[in-house]
Amino acid sequence: MATSSASSGSGSGSSSGSSSSSTSFNNNNKGKDKRKDKGKDKGKGGRRQDEVWVHFTQSERDSHGHASAICNFCQETFSRGEITALQGHIANHCMEAPINLVRQYQTVLEVKQMNPIPSKKRKGLEGQTYLDDFHDTAGPLPQGRVDRIDRALIKFFVCCGVSFRVVESPFFIDLLKELNSAYNPPSRDILSNRLLENELGYVNARVSKELDSMDNLTIGTLI
Repeated sequence: MATSSASSGSGSGSSSGSSSSSTSFNNNNKGKDKRKDKGKDKGKGGRRQDEVWVHFTQSERDSHGHASAICNFCQETFSRGEITALQGHIANHCMEAPINLVRQYQTVLEVKQMNPIPSKKRKGLEGQTYLDDFHDTAGPLPQGRVDRIDRALIKFFVCCGVSFRVVESPFFIDLLKELNSAYNPPSRDILSNRLLENELGYVNARVSKELDSMDNLTIGTLI
């Protein structure tokens, strides 16, 4: 009887230990699965999509991860749905978009021009100037300085009627490098798209504000 009882006790202990180990193993696996699922969800989410896409129909992405876009208002197609180009289309070109939406994206582009992304490499007092603001530097220019030069560049090309392809001329690049060797001019594509749309949106927003502030304004045509 003692032997049987001991054997029975031993079997019960073994069964209990096995059940405990199995439960622990399952819990660990569940924890790992949750971590994997969480990682997958994070990877699928990626960077948050800009709200401008609400007004465009997005197609499948190409091998470089870029999707084409179709305007939901005028059906104009963009082979590459760049955010600035889509914002600029609504703010400056789309004739079917609601006026409140046009004003909204004109303001978005105006804010971009007035408040460029600050450089993370240099921190100083507001309004503080540096010696390399006036002379060449060994390293890259602060982003704020690059933005100011880019704006001056697009104004020159548009206001003087210069072809955008000139910006890629080796002679023009040599001229810019002589003025500041640390400045890398934009490509023709960036100049004629992103920089142009930003500046055009800024100008349109300013014009709209000027018109809104006017009293007894009459608009006519010259005969």
